[in-house]
Amino acid sequence: MEGKLFSAANISKQLGFHYYDDTDHYDEASLDYWLPKLQAAGTRWLVLSVLENIEIPENFMRRIAGAGIEPVISLQLSLSNPPLPEIFRERAAYYRKNGAHLIQFFCRPNMKNSWTPEDWLKPNLVERFITVFSEYAEICINQKIIPVFPLLQPGGDYWDISFLKESLHILNKQYDQAILPNIIFSADGGFQEHPLDWGKGGPEACRPVFAYKSDQADHRGFYIFEWYHAIIRKELGKNVPLILFHTGRWTAETGPFDISPKEAKQQLFKVLSMLQEQSAQPSIPGSIPAYVISCNLYKLPSEYLMNQKFESEPVRSEKITKLRKKFLINGSALSAKAAAAKTVSSEIGSLIWSLISALAPYFYGAGKTFLIAVGENFIKIVRSLIAIILRGESISSYFLIPDAESLLTEEQKEIIHQYTSQKSCKSGRNLNEALSSPKVILLNDSSLYPRNIIKQLRYNNCQIQTVSVSNHGN
Repeated sequence: MEGKLFSAANISKQLGFHYYDDTDHYDEASLDYWLPKLQAAGTRWLVLSVLENIEIPENFMRRIAGAGIEPVISLQLSLSNPPLPEIFRERAAYYRKNGAHLIQFFCRPNMKNSWTPEDWLKPNLVERFITVFSEYAEICINQKIIPVFPLLQPGGDYWDISFLKESLHILNKQYDQAILPNIIFSADGGFQEHPLDWGKGGPEACRPVFAYKSDQADHRGFYIFEWYHAIIRKELGKNVPLILFHTGRWTAETGPFDISPKEAKQQLFKVLSMLQEQSAQPSIPGSIPAYVISCNLYKLPSEYLMNQKFESEPVRSEKITKLRKKFLINGSALSAKAAAAKTVSSEIGSLIWSLISALAPYFYGAGKTFLIAVGENFIKIVRSLIAIILRGESISSYFLIPDAESLLTEEQKEIIHQYTSQKSCKSGRNLNEALSSPKVILLNDSSLYPRNIIKQLRYNNCQIQTVSVSNHGN
């Protein structure tokens, strides 16, 4: 639809998102839920962050790549205890076979907590890092994978600008043929508690700049790409591709975007508008340059759209009511079956997504503030609707069976058997089904359930009942 904020026709090829950081959303149900939204948004990139001992399922990878979305694999490897080169080679080959072309490994090497205290204090930190990085980068290149230079913490315990300059100098001097022609650099595009135009124009526009001073315009903001690009070009004498990560994140300390302040949400909306306008007019002033090949927003679409709260002019309540009624009647509300598969927060996001799509013609001029007002006033009604849908399920309770079957005692296995044989209580290992039930039954052993599962159940207002050998049947 013309004028729509998220549309494959009017969002640039740079648009990407960060997927979940946990391992609970690499299942088919989660992908069925998110993939259509990512495609509708015109997504070209998706950052998949995984721990060292975890592998993203093969089918998940292939479906993402098959949808025209380039997965960026972010491996959280230990700098002080990296994996054996042969193991890393196998993992790189696995991801390449399943559609990935870029891998970022290691993270924030300019921070103390990325190293052991002993390694951090040893001399020549950057040189030692480049030695380790280059070994794994060569493995990637041999596997036809593009290595992405690790993300540096803006500022950081070791000033990131200095870390980058020294890294470039070493790479250019020692690895100019083996690594540099095949590498992509990265930058943290978070706002770092600064206005959107903080540091705009790069080092030439913001001289003089002193490390670790907080009262000056510097690179620690969205326009960090201008600073990194200037440094790279000066050191290497050419343009090198850059990927922006965590775009829109307020700061690492404040956590996910949905608990960031209102200013951060406003700024992210401006970045989205920038991407949209740039797609229509690539050469407009202030656009994100072509050397930034990927701008990955933090986080997924409905998570931040459902939390948009911008300053807006008053809107006539009768007009809001009329459009709200039209929105519900025309089938944008989810069916009970779809609602049962996801959490309350996800469904709210989906409805707001649909609302924005329905009101797309109002995205320009005064219509934009009107849309925002609709979203603010509509959120409470949506919450109520979803709660009703979820609580209307015919199955009133769900016994969530833990995945760690090898850790179960015989008594616990017997309890599971008794619950699975009951017709009045649904049972299984499907977290989505558990989240859609008003009452969830768990074994009384916290070690059997990951902490984030308990957190999600509580967040979703599920009543939790625990059973053990002593109280079973009481």
